[in-house]
Amino acid sequence: MTSLAQDAITLFVVIDPVGTVPLFLSLTRHLDPLARRYVATRCVMASGIVLLMFLVLGHGLLGALGIGIPAFRLAGGIVVFLFGLQMIFETEQKNKTAHGESGHDLAIFPLAFPAVAGPAAMLTVILVSEPGHSTLLGRVVIGFVLAGILGVVWLMFLLAEPIQRLLGRAGANLISRVLGMLLAALAAQTALDGLTQFFQAPKEVPVVTVETPPPR
Repeated sequence: MTSLAQDAITLFVVIDPVGTVPLFLSLTRHLDPLARRYVATRCVMASGIVLLMFLVLGHGLLGALGIGIPAFRLAGGIVVFLFGLQMIFETEQKNKTAHGESGHDLAIFPLAFPAVAGPAAMLTVILVSEPGHSTLLGRVVIGFVLAGILGVVWLMFLLAEPIQRLLGRAGANLISRVLGMLLAALAAQTALDGLTQFFQAPKEVPVVTVETPPPR
């Protein structure tokens, strides 16, 4: 599997367009089709802005904080691994506890954040665009990949009712669990890569100079 294909699969799985369909239906069940379309569009636009900001500025933030790429790969891999486990074991609970609050824009919370552009998605965007792993052109390609995945999310939201009828709640949960297993495996590989990168990095060896007395 090429690096770009692996990155695209990881982003697709962590954003989980299929798994967000039941949540979208639950939150927008009282809206008419036009209002539901408006919420879906605002959610995708807000998610895209957040994830693109992390794509462009994420590594600058890491450098300012003095966080090395191996450490971030290890920490990010662990966090995304835990998110994958949550997809496997807590799909129903996630959809029950994530709900809108009065006075909040549903498109922003909880749809855009944390359902679509959650912490795991932000970490993954930084991981797949790390220096040395992705050139400037590679980051542009990742940006287009993100746009494509968010386009799939938008279509899933617009076709939420037919998809829900086709898959059923059990079918949607099954797909989310399979994707969660795949995500956990990819995250474990990311963490292992971080450890390997750390131990293979050249270590600075202190140089000791010994001054010899001048000849008499």
